Amino acid sequence: MAEWRDPSFTIVEYMADHSGYECGYCKNKNTNFSHGMWSHRMGVGDYQDLIDRGWRRSGKYCYKPTMNKTCCPMYTIKCDALELKLSKSQKKILKRMHRYLSYGDMKEDQTIGSDSSTSTMGNSEFVTPKFESKRDLSSVTLSTNDINTTRNIGSFAIETNDGNMNSNKTPVNTETQKSICVPEEETAGGASQDLKAGSTGTRSKPLKAGAGVSVRIVGGEGGAASGSQPPPTRPSCPNPNKPPCRKAKDIRRERREAKRAKFAHEAVARGESPMQTKETKSSTNQKTLEDYINEPLPENPAHTLELKLVRVKLPEAAFRASYNASYAVFRKYQLQIHHDSENECDKMSYQGFLVDGSPSPWQPPSGPLQGYGSFHHQYWLDGRLIAVGVLDVLPHCLSSVYLYYDPEFSFLSLGTYASLRELALTRELQRRVSSLKWYYMGFYIHSCPKMRYKGKYTPSFLLCPETYVWVPIEKSLPKLELAKYSRLHEDPSAVDENGQVDICKIPVLHEDKLLRYGMYPSDDEDEIKEYATLVGEKCAYSIMLYRS
Repeated sequence: MAEWRDPSFTIVEYMADHSGYECGYCKNKNTNFSHGMWSHRMGVGDYQDLIDRGWRRSGKYCYKPTMNKTCCPMYTIKCDALELKLSKSQKKILKRMHRYLSYGDMKEDQTIGSDSSTSTMGNSEFVTPKFESKRDLSSVTLSTNDINTTRNIGSFAIETNDGNMNSNKTPVNTETQKSICVPEEETAGGASQDLKAGSTGTRSKPLKAGAGVSVRIVGGEGGAASGSQPPPTRPSCPNPNKPPCRKAKDIRRERREAKRAKFAHEAVARGESPMQTKETKSSTNQKTLEDYINEPLPENPAHTLELKLVRVKLPEAAFRASYNASYAVFRKYQLQIHHDSENECDKMSYQGFLVDGSPSPWQPPSGPLQGYGSFHHQYWLDGRLIAVGVLDVLPHCLSSVYLYYDPEFSFLSLGTYASLRELALTRELQRRVSSLKWYYMGFYIHSCPKMRYKGKYTPSFLLCPETYVWVPIEKSLPKLELAKYSRLHEDPSAVDENGQVDICKIPVLHEDKLLRYGMYPSDDEDEIKEYATLVGEKCAYSIMLYRS
């Protein structure tokens, strides 16, 4: 295991406002309560600790619901990506995408139902703070000596799968680690990902197995064929030379009956009673998430889908080149799905919500090849941007910030499909960084039926709002059925082990000077105690608190 310290630092400004505002879920006035702070700078390690205490960011604004007071309690939810168990509806959505890419099939499967991940009763994750900081501290510089002597920072232990554990990996040129684009074909050794600086949609050749971070193929080579050979289509009328079509359920029933007959015959041969033979399904025959994503396409598919992971940073060529296209999709999504006004989804709102406030990039040698920080996971269909997932890659998780897509492609259930692709990305990142195995989905709101879809990703865990311990969702749901707010931890004697803070040791930034709170003359001790309890001991000692 290698240990690396994030060189960046975090500066926040706590906003002790306790008034209520309109709830984006139940639409009640002045019933949504939360604590907030303005993030002038945010390190990826500190943000990892904050979301593990129920915080979430919306641009530069970080907020934490007042769970025992707000109308719709929001429980932080995460999924173990390595142990993912696909549901039938999730499998159908993956198959639907494959049919669309292969044949252009746009028929919706009515058995799947609506994509609840896009029906959130308003743009509730687009949080606008009541107050903004009057000063910009993003460019503040501090000496290494000041930071190290004032802060009590613990290094993040990053467990890697390199070195002796995987010594045959091919080194990758770190200068090209700007964005990730999907290769044309899968290599024999499994998935790989090609890193290409400033990619603007051109295809790249696949790396050798083990050389990249991930390999996921959704589209075939090129677009629709331009030659004389048209893309494969399904016959529009029955072929008289072939037997009539049969219903799929009849075929499946016959297969089951044939399998049972085989088991019974084998049982009789062993001298056992066929009535006692139980049909078992080998787990090795179960298709994985990657199997569905990498399902081969026809030679000339109707469509191609290319995924790119682009760092959120305007100087980045790939991000700058796709900025206008990305904003156009965002605007269309906000207008048609969330019914925002033109002023609510202008470029300034887009910039403040999904570009500004990103955690500071960090690229340690043993971390993900593209580093930690904020990224736009772009979905390009036949060279056209149709969806963007905003993601934070953190030391122990991939955190989903927001998703927006072109409503024209709603029939593809892009909300669920994107979540599955983000789970696949988490699994690929974990191959290099073994501690990065969690997929954070934001908040689970049990009191809002349309927000319960996040609990369908198995296995999932909810964060106890009192002890900050993760509890399996199956054990949490019975309690949430009885009350909207619940202490999820089963042990009534358990306490918040990270909640005891000596406020005198909290780093404070005042008049461009860094000092301990014990040396800071003020009469706001109650407010500082509240802040310390909310962020926890680890963050309280590592995050710099700005006081005007």
